Amino acid sequence: MCRRVVDVIEPRTVTEALAGAAETTRGVIAIEHDGRSVPLPYRQLLADALTLAGALHARGLVPGDRVAIVLPEVSDFIQAFFGISAAGLVPVPLCPPAQAADLPTFARQSQHILMAARTAAVVTSVDVAPLLNVTGMLEPPSVVTIDQLRHGPALETPVRVSLASTALLQFTSGSTAGPKGVVLSHASLDANVNAITGPDGLAITPADVGVSWLPLYHDMGLIGMLLTAVYMAADVVVLSPVLFLKRPSAWLEAISHYGGTVSFAPNFAYDLCRRRVKPSQIDTLNLSSWRVAGCGAEPIRADSLAAFAAHFARAGFRESSFVPSYGLAEHALAVALSVDGLKVDVVDAERLVRESIAMPAVNGSPAVRIVGCGRAFPGHALTIVDDRLTGLPDRHVGSIVVRGPSMMDGYFEHPAATTEALSAGWLHTGDIGYLADGELYVCGRTKDLIIRQGRKYHPPDLESAIADVRGIPLAGVVVFGINHIEEADEVVAVVEARASAKPDAVIDHVRRRVRETAGLELDRVVVAPPGTIPRTTSGKVRRAETRVRFQAGTLLQSGRGI
Repeated sequence: MCRRVVDVIEPRTVTEALAGAAETTRGVIAIEHDGRSVPLPYRQLLADALTLAGALHARGLVPGDRVAIVLPEVSDFIQAFFGISAAGLVPVPLCPPAQAADLPTFARQSQHILMAARTAAVVTSVDVAPLLNVTGMLEPPSVVTIDQLRHGPALETPVRVSLASTALLQFTSGSTAGPKGVVLSHASLDANVNAITGPDGLAITPADVGVSWLPLYHDMGLIGMLLTAVYMAADVVVLSPVLFLKRPSAWLEAISHYGGTVSFAPNFAYDLCRRRVKPSQIDTLNLSSWRVAGCGAEPIRADSLAAFAAHFARAGFRESSFVPSYGLAEHALAVALSVDGLKVDVVDAERLVRESIAMPAVNGSPAVRIVGCGRAFPGHALTIVDDRLTGLPDRHVGSIVVRGPSMMDGYFEHPAATTEALSAGWLHTGDIGYLADGELYVCGRTKDLIIRQGRKYHPPDLESAIADVRGIPLAGVVVFGINHIEEADEVVAVVEARASAKPDAVIDHVRRRVRETAGLELDRVVVAPPGTIPRTTSGKVRRAETRVRFQAGTLLQSGRGI
């Protein structure tokens, strides 16, 4: 008889959760980039973790040391993560080279994180080890392959650590700034996992089956899908992100084949499946088991989700399964989940821009559609404040601040950034939004705000409007402002379009769309080939970096701008 882990309410460390799951017959199925399936029952995963933990200790590592993980194979990453945890060490997940933009980018980003985290070791593969650049570091980490750790000697039991100790050093995606190390305790992880899985969250039980292609070096893949399954002792299928990007249908095929009930993805993934999965493939799918279709990590477009639901309805997918969400690494993962389904607020674009008030649109006035992301979890708080940190009433746009047991301890060895983010018990998310009847609606990032003649424009709203132009995907649009001291500020839109597109026509359509929906005249519209816009390893556009490259003249190899 399997123990009902769902009934356990005492907070647990990561390894304690794995030990509880190991008393069941459930586990992980890893599907690698070439389609190979690797079963990892929790019982075997715990045994493997103890073997790797003992081998790490034998190499002189001591509890509290930080150990980076750079592993392309899904199964290897999972084993390494739990092995590091079982040793009382702190995992530091990194993006592997195959999922970085290019090898120079991988070398630069990995070296930055290894130095910032002061890692004692790196667990990697034979193929990746030569690509790591640890030269020039005062205390370079030891580089060890996972195969070198598989022979132990194994620990008899996991190293006991306190709930207050660091469970994970999660580096932010750096979509608006350089990556910083978010320090998450075991208590924070436990609190967030329980909020996500609890009765006011997704109401997960051990009978649920998770399916994910999300990168395990990203919080939504690691915490939202893998750790929630482990803490609940539920089965989970984890696909390689490389496999998904190469063949998006693999995600839906896995849900269909394994009877997946819970799966999350960013907005672009739903768009990608709608465009790439053929009708003949849809006929082979059964998505009727998919009760939680989460969406988050980037701006959510109601039109994208509605189009996906319509496209896959004949495979049994239900639009009511959508669960829009909002979160950030500094809050472990999730802040709010819209478990009551897809809620779309159609607000007056003019008042949103002019007054920072989100009032329902009437009489056909220009409107912006904003998706609701749910309410604060029990035991947590969420509110909207102005520049003076005074609470704002419903439908007034301001800064989103949150607090509760899921919050980070701070940024690793970055006291100034920690003080800026954590103030008077509140976490300042850096995001802008509003509340309506307790529901959170997110408008964008504080630092990305564009102000033109006293009116405030949120880039995600402008980007969503531009993405309505035929042939321009949402993931291929960036809007940003450029501040000048002695000249008028500029508003620039960079759009990626296929080679067959006529640049002049694209520019005209983009200008007209923004003018009609937001009343804003764009100063520059740049039409560029796909792949021009820099992105984080999790697929988010790097708006700040795009702006810097544009100003430096290094964004375009070729392109057309007016």
